[in-house]
Amino acid sequence: MKKVVCDSSSIITLSTNCLLWLLDKFEAEFLVPFYVRKEIMDNPLNTKNYAFEAMRNGLLVGKTLHVEKTSPELRDRIIKLSNTLLMHKGKPIEIVQYGEADALALCMEKAVETLLVDEKNTRLLIEDRETLRKVIERRTGKEIEINGGVEAELKKLLEGIKVIRSSELVAVAVKRGLLDWPYPKKELLRSVLTALKLSGCSISSGEIVEIINETAPTRINQSSP
Repeated sequence: MKKVVCDSSSIITLSTNCLLWLLDKFEAEFLVPFYVRKEIMDNPLNTKNYAFEAMRNGLLVGKTLHVEKTSPELRDRIIKLSNTLLMHKGKPIEIVQYGEADALALCMEKAVETLLVDEKNTRLLIEDRETLRKVIERRTGKEIEINGGVEAELKKLLEGIKVIRSSELVAVAVKRGLLDWPYPKKELLRSVLTALKLSGCSISSGEIVEIINETAPTRINQSSP
């Protein structure tokens, strides 16, 4: 069975829109590391605003979402490399935190090729580090440089990991009738993708239009993300 490692960003996006049940519709095993479990269940259980969402998430932990241990050494290495990749006047820029690093470590340790993550920095860290530099430069208004030695290590470390977002997962569900609501498919797709975007999924308005106009899903299919 296909395995998918999940970052908390995608779980939270799906949970906010009451769509976590869709994970059971795919023939895949969804894995979460310890720190992701803390972010989606343990920590928010102690808050007033997010305790109920944490309870909903907790119903899937151990069932749909299987918690796996990772190596603290590998996780810490990923954090150190990621957070020294981009520099401003010799000072490092923080890119990832423990949850994202733990998810990446789990991909490497379990040889899982697919990472479900909505957070933009982590996705670009894997797919396009130069674009990540430009994004952080625009966001901070500071001149940012890439640490070449660190980038070479990260490229080797992250090689083979493919990213999908909650938007791509849900798009497949709509197109294949897994989200079978009595509305025109394109309007349903537009509405659900917009809701995901507003809930934290890093997807542009242009990408939403492209997904709506596609006749076949990309990256994932019905049987496995």
